[in-house]
Amino acid sequence: MKSKLWTLPHEEESCGSDRNAPVITGPQDQESRIRAILKIRSGPLPEVSLERLRVYYAYLATRLRLPCEAYYAGDEIQYRQSVAPMCPIVLVDPAATPHAEASGLICRAVQGEQAVDGPLADLAVEVNHPNCQFIEDYWYWFWNWRFDPKI
Repeated sequence: MKSKLWTLPHEEESCGSDRNAPVITGPQDQESRIRAILKIRSGPLPEVSLERLRVYYAYLATRLRLPCEAYYAGDEIQYRQSVAPMCPIVLVDPAATPHAEASGLICRAVQGEQAVDGPLADLAVEVNHPNCQFIEDYWYWFWNWRFDPKI
């Protein structure tokens, strides 16, 4: 299954994100970056487990620039018209998440006047935002290993 990239439909950013922040880069190949994060030298990407989610959590907790402007994306056309922006503020430790293997990493955010929790894999940010590659790589691993365990 190919990688999915969600982007925001407008140019303005809020919630304290830094548009000019440099993107941290590693290996250029997405699967190689994911293997490096999970400390795997070669072979297919591993299935999601609490242990691997904790490794990915530790990696992202030191790299994601939060808060930032984001959306929870569903259908790309619908989210542009109907989903209110939110401001992710923190990742939740997967050890504190029931059934973490099924839900993945959870992001706590502020949406309007409410605090909301939702899967990080459903988070959408602008394509040029420093968080984009991190979220895209996580999404790729979290969703695709289920459909093609040979990735």
